[in-house]
Amino acid sequence: MVVALVRSAALFPFDPESETYYGIWAWTEPLLWLFYVLVISELYSLVLRQYGGIYSLSRWFFFCATAASVLISALTVIPTISATPHRRWLLYSYLLAERGLVTSLAIFLLLLLVLVTWFPVPLSRNLLTHCCLYSAYCFANNVVLLYLHVGVRFASHVSGSAKLSISLICLFCWVFLLSRAGEKRPAVIPLGRNPLEEKRLLDYLESLNATLIRTSEK
Repeated sequence: MVVALVRSAALFPFDPESETYYGIWAWTEPLLWLFYVLVISELYSLVLRQYGGIYSLSRWFFFCATAASVLISALTVIPTISATPHRRWLLYSYLLAERGLVTSLAIFLLLLLVLVTWFPVPLSRNLLTHCCLYSAYCFANNVVLLYLHVGVRFASHVSGSAKLSISLICLFCWVFLLSRAGEKRPAVIPLGRNPLEEKRLLDYLESLNATLIRTSEK
């Protein structure tokens, strides 16, 4: 969010139709994507810090799938390069790549939430809240990008306002829902299981983690 704020401050003095504005936007947009990926990677490391084997496998799969989604999005744009003006083509390719990236990140966050829901992994209240908020943030942005690609009239203005509103809502939620006490307070998503069933699931997760660690050491 700091990077996005600095980028917005740098763009503010320039006319949105100018080459300077466009150049700054084009060079800094991939930097924001990188921070999206780093945030999700950090969430995985925090949630699965007690399960190193599972985290190593999921991290490898996560980076491969993210790179593949961006690459596939880029390949779909290549046939239209020669027939499209440079600025328009670059803007379209950026939007398509961002949509593929945000979609893959949203899916990975959903899988992470499914994991901590099915297996009652002990998490702090802050971490669980942060995972839920960032999942909502990614899915909402994906809907906005899909609407922008439909290309209806005023789509760019509506999508820009929607993305700003989503960011502000999530910012307020982060400010008011995360607290110092939430770092120490444990939280789980209740499914109504009895303690014995929860212990059995955690034992299975520990066994799977140990198996993956032994496999990686061979």
